[in-house]
Amino acid sequence: MPPPPPPTPSPPPPQLPPQQQQKHQLPTAASSSCTLQRGSLYVGDLHPETTEKDLHEAFDVMGRVSSIHLCRCALTRKSLCYAYVNFCNYEDACKAMACLNYKDLKGKAMRIMWCQRDPFPRKCGIGNLFVKNLHPSINGTFLLGLFCPFGNVLSCKVVEEDGVSKGFGFVQFDSEESAMAACAALHDTLVRGKKLHVSKFLKKNDRTAAGEDLKFTDVYVKNLVKDVTEDFLREMFSKFGEVCDVVIMKDVKGKSKGFGFVKFKSPEEARKAVEVLNGAQLGSKNLFVGRAQTKAERAELLKHQYKEMYNFPIEKPNFSNLYVKNLDISVDDSKLQELFSGFGQITSVKVMRHDNGLSKGFGFVCFSTPEEANKALDACNGATFQGRTLYVSIAQRKEDRSKELLNHYSQFPVQSLCPSNSNATSPQNGPFYFTYRPCPPQLPLLHQQMLYQHYGTNAGLPYLYGTENYQENYSSYIPTKQTQFGKTGNIRKWHQPTAFHEIFYLQCF
Repeated sequence: MPPPPPPTPSPPPPQLPPQQQQKHQLPTAASSSCTLQRGSLYVGDLHPETTEKDLHEAFDVMGRVSSIHLCRCALTRKSLCYAYVNFCNYEDACKAMACLNYKDLKGKAMRIMWCQRDPFPRKCGIGNLFVKNLHPSINGTFLLGLFCPFGNVLSCKVVEEDGVSKGFGFVQFDSEESAMAACAALHDTLVRGKKLHVSKFLKKNDRTAAGEDLKFTDVYVKNLVKDVTEDFLREMFSKFGEVCDVVIMKDVKGKSKGFGFVKFKSPEEARKAVEVLNGAQLGSKNLFVGRAQTKAERAELLKHQYKEMYNFPIEKPNFSNLYVKNLDISVDDSKLQELFSGFGQITSVKVMRHDNGLSKGFGFVCFSTPEEANKALDACNGATFQGRTLYVSIAQRKEDRSKELLNHYSQFPVQSLCPSNSNATSPQNGPFYFTYRPCPPQLPLLHQQMLYQHYGTNAGLPYLYGTENYQENYSSYIPTKQTQFGKTGNIRKWHQPTAFHEIFYLQCF
């Protein structure tokens, strides 16, 4: 009797689970040699009007938030649309990652990922994939569910413009192996009626070297005189080939803005027009003719010009001494050295203490090389140690720190603190000070915020109060513009009022 045939093997499970069964795989925080679990999250794709208060209200329900930093432009103070949220506990950060990733905040979906202190993977593009030909209905949540079965996804983004998908996105894994596995499995896969294109992400320089950026048909023309028309521009560029379209940009009054675009049928014709006409004289101006850049390319160019103009520091200072604060009072020199010993050779370590021996909550760790110090800074800044979130930075001398703050704030204009509805007159150079007068609640007028002037003239207002010790009752704020010229030494200590310092009070509205 012949043996029974072997059982037919069951087909392998599909690699693309249905949307209802998608699960978000939580990436683990970057670990260091001191086994610290970091509770720091990067929150991107924020609405420009999102504030720290909005972020706190959104994330505080997940657990205790230690700090929130919304990144802003140093000059305009406008939001850069990304922030860092630090939780006291790593578990709360995991909960926020699972519950709030791609949730709407002020009408835009937040993109949350673990804060990466080491910039090397981001700059080198390790595990980064480019995905295009996406269906318009595919969002970041769906794309994450599509790729997470292949490994730990650090970041996943579908590029949008005005809330509408542009049909491509990016997925970054924590390893190159996971990225290549996802690329091999999902490339040319049919998803929602469209065939996906998945490939390794290439930086712009690599794409240019590969020859992807050499062909163009759109030409940008500027320095046009006001009376140049589109017909004249078409006739001028038609000498180099077939022109498909010509447009001159105009303002709301219909007047030329002095630049426009010309579209050729073939890249060879467009390149020939650029070579011949760039720098040619038209009327009283020399034309600029070049390849029309995309919106992303213009933004990147402006970013580099912005950094060069204001000389912003890009790299960390080359120092070996670290400043560590927010330490638990039980941490001593030996525990602090044990915490940082995995990053290199430590030459000295010290926890600062009060006269009674209690820890001040901060200390210093000095490494043998700046590279070791920067490595420790990247790994430990924002990490949780003995229930507290550490703050680690390059240690600075008091003089250097004061000079840096002075240079930073000296670029901002000084705003007057005087109420706009005040009828009192005072000299322009007198600094103003806000304070709360320590009065009993039975006197409501005296309990409100008051304004007085250190130098000034008698504005005709009666002096309502007797002599007091201002050093005990008042706190001062000296505007930056008053301090940057080294004049603070001329401002007297707080003292009893004299005939040379008449003080008047105004109620602030």
